[in-house]
Amino acid sequence: MDPLHQDRLRVVRWPWIVALLVIFGIGVALTVANGWQAHAKEFLNLLVRWLHIIYGIAWIGASFYFIFLENALERHNVRPELSGNIWTIHGGGVYYLEKYKTAPPKLPPYLHWFKWDAYLTWVTGFLLLVIVYYSDPRANLLPPGSSLAGWLAVFIAVGSLVGAWLVYVGLSRTPLLHRPALFLWVGGVLVAGVAWALSQIYSGRGAFMQVGAMLGTIMAANVFFVIIPSQKALVRAAQKGEALDPAFVSWVQLRSRHNNYLTLPVLFTMIAHHFPFTYTHGANWLILVLLFAAGVAVRHFINVTEQQHHTTLKTGGAMPYLLVVAAVLALGVFYLTAPKGGKAALSGEPVAFEEVRAIINTHCHVCHATHPTQPGFASAPAGVMFDTPQEIVAQAERIKQVAVDSEYMPLGNITHMTQEERSRLGAWVSQGAKGPVK
Repeated sequence: MDPLHQDRLRVVRWPWIVALLVIFGIGVALTVANGWQAHAKEFLNLLVRWLHIIYGIAWIGASFYFIFLENALERHNVRPELSGNIWTIHGGGVYYLEKYKTAPPKLPPYLHWFKWDAYLTWVTGFLLLVIVYYSDPRANLLPPGSSLAGWLAVFIAVGSLVGAWLVYVGLSRTPLLHRPALFLWVGGVLVAGVAWALSQIYSGRGAFMQVGAMLGTIMAANVFFVIIPSQKALVRAAQKGEALDPAFVSWVQLRSRHNNYLTLPVLFTMIAHHFPFTYTHGANWLILVLLFAAGVAVRHFINVTEQQHHTTLKTGGAMPYLLVVAAVLALGVFYLTAPKGGKAALSGEPVAFEEVRAIINTHCHVCHATHPTQPGFASAPAGVMFDTPQEIVAQAERIKQVAVDSEYMPLGNITHMTQEERSRLGAWVSQGAKGPVK
């Protein structure tokens, strides 16, 4: 068997691919015949998001695992051809692993390659961008009232993905690559600049997701254009009995480590849309940068700790101050995103539930209903419905968070909720969020 041509996905033969295409065709036919376009889009969102999480977990998990191996290798008293070895225990079994400096004198008949998890994470992530943002840029990508053409917004977004990779490649070809701290600072400043620029073009949610997609593109492109081709070169050299420069291996390893440091920032952007208080803030780009910095600090602490063979915090060798830095950054975000003005006054004109319900029926119920009437919604977002007084009262604090404090809802203010209406909702919640008078 040729180690270069072994692939976990080779089990997917043409008959199975044809079968999958037929099933997809049936789904398309059912959608067209029954007018299920909104439902189909929502279902695709679910399916692709699920696959994105599955492959993302596999890819990031592999990154964490192999960086751990590299950090924790025992490098003393090993054979000359080895970089190190490690004993581990998991799932009731004891494992012994050895790492070669380049390649073993004779390659085994089978090598396990780690690439499709990265590729499919990016593919499913891009499909999600198309489904949620690019297919209808007015809904989630652009802010309310933007004069930018939808096609141009998408063009800029896709171009930024390519541009991010090209800028990273350019930086990697400078002496900065061998000065990690300076490389990090320059990269951080560039990310901050891009985050600010995109926040001027897109909605907060769209800007957050676009920055995350740019970092994810750098990571996936590192695998596709650098890491995998380099590993293939290593295998070919070993097959021919040629020596490979260990410096070349170290260069590839550095790209892998870059990916490792980007994992926590990218993971944040994957969950950020659940927390509107982050991306609806006036300085949302700064919030993003601060949380990115906290993620990088935590990741570096973990890596240094592993290199110290799990040195305890008491020794100081594991750079525990990084955890303090991350905590201070998180505290800063907590303070910046907190509702300003203290507790809302309870005094003033009482707001009757009937007035609140009228506002919600006008601006919220079109989406948040058992049967939404807003085009493009087949079901209530997040399962939140305002069909009954009990449902409205139960969601009072959430209503205040998203419609009053962050003003994230209605989405894109598509129903034109006024500031006066938001104030009335906030006053109702502050006065105890009382239901209808019986």
